Amino acid sequence: CCSKLFGAMDSTLKNGINGLLTDKPLLPRVIEFVKASGAGISQKSKDVEDEPPQPQYSLFSRERFLSLFEEVSPRRVGRGLHNLGNTCFFNSVLQVLMYTGPLQRFLLSKQHTAECKCKRESTVCTLCLLESHALEVFDSNKAPMKPAKLLKHMPQIASRFKAHGRQEDAHEFLIHFLDSCHKSLLKQAAQQPVPRPVQQTTSICQLFGGFLRSQVLCLKCKHPSNTFDPFMDISLEVNNASTLEKALDAFTKSEQLRGANKYQCKKCQQKVDATKTFSIHTAPPVLSFQLKRFDFLHGFRGKLKKKVQFPVSLNIAPY
Repeated sequence: CCSKLFGAMDSTLKNGINGLLTDKPLLPRVIEFVKASGAGISQKSKDVEDEPPQPQYSLFSRERFLSLFEEVSPRRVGRGLHNLGNTCFFNSVLQVLMYTGPLQRFLLSKQHTAECKCKRESTVCTLCLLESHALEVFDSNKAPMKPAKLLKHMPQIASRFKAHGRQEDAHEFLIHFLDSCHKSLLKQAAQQPVPRPVQQTTSICQLFGGFLRSQVLCLKCKHPSNTFDPFMDISLEVNNASTLEKALDAFTKSEQLRGANKYQCKKCQQKVDATKTFSIHTAPPVLSFQLKRFDFLHGFRGKLKKKVQFPVSLNIAPY
């Protein structure tokens, strides 16, 4: 029932470092990321378009965020989950999240429920439900459990999945679930509405969220135009890729804008030949890749069952 592959990678952040350092593996195979260094680029020389809008304040402080990556006692093994009727997509996502180290530490610390207003306001909070689930998973009881509390509130978490007993997509559920957790945190913010740049500073967005950069480069005057979009995961075509690196190469390959697709350059004030390139501008500590195993553009309706390899260590600097 899980029609797309979800990979979660956990890495450690520290102040002043140029890269992401690995923590202990959370999954049987964990990718270690090496982040591109910003050395040689002065802050003053950067154009405004070189960075996404900066938040004026943070909903989850940097100090609290970094504390989630501090060394702790060995990771505990929690309880298994019963399948309650075609809920393998649901269970697999929950188990991946439970063993994502910094998220696990955040949930078990009970930080969120100590501050959440949902009980006073009689509203459903997805993050409160997830915290309660985590406490139950890692209690002293080792017998498999039924994730009935979370499943009961599925219509409030994601109305798309309200039909119980139907096979669903794990990746789609993950995105809806994280978005619901994120919105639960935004509702707690003192200032409403929350400014868009500040929305990216919740604990969920800081853990799972990054920025993609779309750059159009004028081939006449060499003026770049950058657009930044937040993401919670990256979808990669694997129809013509046998490895994660090749899929990323295709994702970041420059597209030529010529002929009828010429680009209107703001500096040249005319239509010109240009290139358009996607890249990972800011990588989150937990970076998720979705491998697109269906090809609907060429009349293919089945699932791509080809093997896609990925390394234990991945240098993301080229991407």
